[in-house]
Amino acid sequence: MRRRIYDAFKEVLESGVRHHLQYNQLLRDIFELGPPLILDASVKASRISRFEKHLYNSAAFKARTKLRNKVRDKRADVM
Repeated sequence: MRRRIYDAFKEVLESGVRHHLQYNQLLRDIFELGPPLILDASVKASRISRFEKHLYNSAAFKARTKLRNKVRDKRADVM
């Protein structure tokens, strides 16, 4: 029964269903989720941005590629 109710709300709210489940008091009461969680501003501020994640991943990928290329060169010299 609860799954059908969830599917109906998901169809109506589409991509906003996650936001509504977090903050909408009516939906939280229907699904017995309790009161909404209050996040600190410090918690939100400590999260890194999407661009910063991208830069970090790019640097890690480049370092990994360089290391792999060094190993590949050594294997080629041995044969």
